[in-house]
Amino acid sequence: MNKENHLMIEQQGGLGMITLDRVTHLNALSLAMIEGIQAQLELWRDDAAIQAILIKSNSPKAFCAGGDIRYLYDSYKLGTTDHQGYFSAEYKMLTTIREYQKPVIVLLDGYVLGGGFGLAQACHIIVSSEKSRFAMPETAIGFFPDVGATHFLSRLDDIGVYMAITGEQISSSDALYLDLIDYHVPSERLQALQDALVAEDDLSQQNIEHIVSCFITRPAESELKQYAEAIRKHFGFQHLDEIEQSLENEQDEQLKAWASKLLHLLQQRSFVAKQTSLKLQHLGRGLSLQQCMQLERDLQDIWFEHGDFIEGVRALIVDKDKQPQWQQANPELEQILEKLS
Repeated sequence: MNKENHLMIEQQGGLGMITLDRVTHLNALSLAMIEGIQAQLELWRDDAAIQAILIKSNSPKAFCAGGDIRYLYDSYKLGTTDHQGYFSAEYKMLTTIREYQKPVIVLLDGYVLGGGFGLAQACHIIVSSEKSRFAMPETAIGFFPDVGATHFLSRLDDIGVYMAITGEQISSSDALYLDLIDYHVPSERLQALQDALVAEDDLSQQNIEHIVSCFITRPAESELKQYAEAIRKHFGFQHLDEIEQSLENEQDEQLKAWASKLLHLLQQRSFVAKQTSLKLQHLGRGLSLQQCMQLERDLQDIWFEHGDFIEGVRALIVDKDKQPQWQQANPELEQILEKLS
């Protein structure tokens, strides 16, 4: 392992393997990890011995818990532009993966959050076990779902809005129902799947998918599917106050507790983060992936100045008082949003 970039790099058979190995931080992506993945993909791009790429985790709990938000906070507080360099490198890596000419497989077996969710979505073949839990929890720290979520969540319409503004976790069964993963393979079978891929002489996308299909099982029923109609009822509005009012007005006895829990959750979130996340989800429906990524990048560079990210990280990670003092509104940010859209 390269201790500096927390990656394990191996070649087995025709498979180039990148293992995330920052276990103590649930594989939160450091700049060194991002740059290490980018460099390795460039090295393997023209290596005929490498037919396909496998990205996985060395943590028993998580694939990747997101970006290194403490690093971003410290960078901004120290007056540097390192946080901008971080996003630039991260988006370059995501684009490299998406456009890679060799198949890129990802194995998910634990938490897949934020930047980790974005990394997984960039891969070509997404395999998850029953242990995985997915979320874009950015509004909890005063940020907005990025890393392409303006595209991949907005394809889910109102369910994407629900995931973006609440940050609620979903299961691998839910992710399969929503087409956010391609295959469900039991956790105990992932090593056997990896061994089968290593033993294969021809790692074309078609052959890889055939091998993976030999290991799939039917997951538990999606819990989210049972709430899909209710989510569409409440999260189909254009404005935040309409969504919150709708949840408050839920009369169905079987849904009251669920709606009340979500309303309480939303009321704890940053207003500017919720409002921006909602707007991005509606905008994303009419934009290409590239346009969504550019919109996110433009917004990231101004968010540290105008958004609630710094206060959110302070309250939850730095001081740990869990009492963020969110802005009530930010007219300047609203004007910038209007211009960007």
